[in-house]
Amino acid sequence: MAYPEIDYDKCEGCGACADTCPAEVIEMEDDKPQVVNPDDCLECESCVEVCEQDAITLVE
Repeated sequence: MAYPEIDYDKCEGCGACADTCPAEVIEMEDDKPQVVNPDDCLECESCVEVCEQDAITLVE
């Protein structure tokens, strides 16, 4: 099962990934996205596609 991993060196904290995730795997905390429910990931890659900084990858 894959889940999103966020590269905070690239992330600008825009929140687009949290807004687009249909399973609420990513939530904003202190102006940074956090992976809070990795087991719920649908592997749809919507967070990867919406990230303009290429800061998100799906990992096993």
